[in-house]
Amino acid sequence: MTAAIPHPDHPLPVPAVPAGTSAAPRTEPGVAPSHAGQAAPEPSRLWTARNWSPRARLGGFGAVGAIAAAAAVRVYLVDPAQPGHYPTCPFRWATSLDCPGCGTLRGLHQLLHGHPGAAADYNLFFVVAAPMLVLGWAVAVARAAGWRRPLPRVPARLLPVIPVLVIAFWVLRNLPLPGCTWLAS
Repeated sequence: MTAAIPHPDHPLPVPAVPAGTSAAPRTEPGVAPSHAGQAAPEPSRLWTARNWSPRARLGGFGAVGAIAAAAAVRVYLVDPAQPGHYPTCPFRWATSLDCPGCGTLRGLHQLLHGHPGAAADYNLFFVVAAPMLVLGWAVAVARAAGWRRPLPRVPARLLPVIPVLVIAFWVLRNLPLPGCTWLAS
């Protein structure tokens, strides 16, 4: 005889266990027990992917483009090489070493004024990466807008190489070797 006893952790009542029997359900080895005929609960996730509508994606990419354009106008008009207009890099302030982004604003200012050589002198990695970032943004906008023709893709095998390149640039620009000093900002 079993009577249904409600349990605060279970949405369905759990049958009472007769005296002298084990409370643990019998399962086969390697098989997780189920809760009173229910499917096993799904493991919790820290983060779930959200499926954004094409209109929402396009709006997001448009907002990113507008913010980037406004920042570019600001950097074009106000020279970052003049002190007092932009905050100091916290990493450089704390360690007196260059981070991978040091010189990016000054390099962007030079690029926007049509001086790629001077921009490369401030941050070579940015000068190489900036066109790729703009191309990636344009491809993302085209995909969100419904462009159905083949678009360039970064091979998945190359994605782990990007952090390695950033770290290598970071280390090399801070080494006091003859071939590396020109990478400093």
